[in-house]
Amino acid sequence: MSLDRALRGILGDRASETTVREVLRVLSLHSDEWLSAAQIATRVERPEPTVAVILSKLADGFILSSEGGRFRIERDPVVDLDVQRFVRRSEVHTQFAQNNLARFRDRYGHR
Repeated sequence: MSLDRALRGILGDRASETTVREVLRVLSLHSDEWLSAAQIATRVERPEPTVAVILSKLADGFILSSEGGRFRIERDPVVDLDVQRFVRRSEVHTQFAQNNLARFRDRYGHR
């Protein structure tokens, strides 16, 4: 299963996209380490219930391995490529929105 399929039920707004990006980034940095939802929520500074839903969807999509409430990212070349693409696309989208907002404020002032 692909990352896009696993995320279909999660992504709906920018906040959830940002949370997914940060969760994937943390798990990628700690790929050999089993982390609980609470540990991940603390590291990404998001509410644990939100992070738990994201983690369960990613585990259901075979992006993550889960064992007794702990999670770890699957080390597979295809999964890694999907994760890198998603993170890069999300970062570009966020930067584009921030640049547009900055230009708007420069042009029309901060009201």
